[in-house]
Amino acid sequence: MINSSFLFFAFGINGFQCNSFSHKDSQIVLNIQKRMDKMRCPCCKSRHIIRNGYVWRDFKTVPIGHIPVVLHTKIQRIKCKDCGCDMQEEIHFAHGKRTYTARLENLVVDLLDIATIKSVAEYLHLTWDTVKDIHKRRLKSRYGNPNIRNVKSIGIDEFAVRKGHVYKTIVVDLETGRIIYVGDGKGVDALKGFWRKVDHYGVVIE
Repeated sequence: MINSSFLFFAFGINGFQCNSFSHKDSQIVLNIQKRMDKMRCPCCKSRHIIRNGYVWRDFKTVPIGHIPVVLHTKIQRIKCKDCGCDMQEEIHFAHGKRTYTARLENLVVDLLDIATIKSVAEYLHLTWDTVKDIHKRRLKSRYGNPNIRNVKSIGIDEFAVRKGHVYKTIVVDLETGRIIYVGDGKGVDALKGFWRKVDHYGVVIE
């Protein structure tokens, strides 16, 4: 039987237990659920709760060797005796409606530093679109709102995303080489958002 410590150290999952596992369709499937002593009201965190039904969801997580791993997860609906909240328990290891864990998402980002989107998708048994979506979201969080306070000189360039149809305009900090703004389209209108940032921060561009 897989214990809770293994779930934590291998997959970053805390407070869950694995009831059984199987090898199905060339992947490992772990059947997991929240431990009873860890169940709390999602709203007020009270322990005075009633289990009010459940659903099952599958989450892809990091592989074991080259073998994909799926978490077949029992998600309890909880009704609180104290605050009246009636909703599904929180799943801390995955975000929103995504079908993969945060740890798998982090692994994708790490691998993209040394491999292509296609290679990472094939290695982790994910679709190209899934890997691309993770990459875009991480880039946006890292570079979506760069600090331009110390920018002194810039370069501006336009390029076609799809030939003859969709254009982007980028602004580059010429001292560091980093991209500090990406605008939709080309020409003056594409830079309106950038100039608003310049005015907001009081930046003097040479």
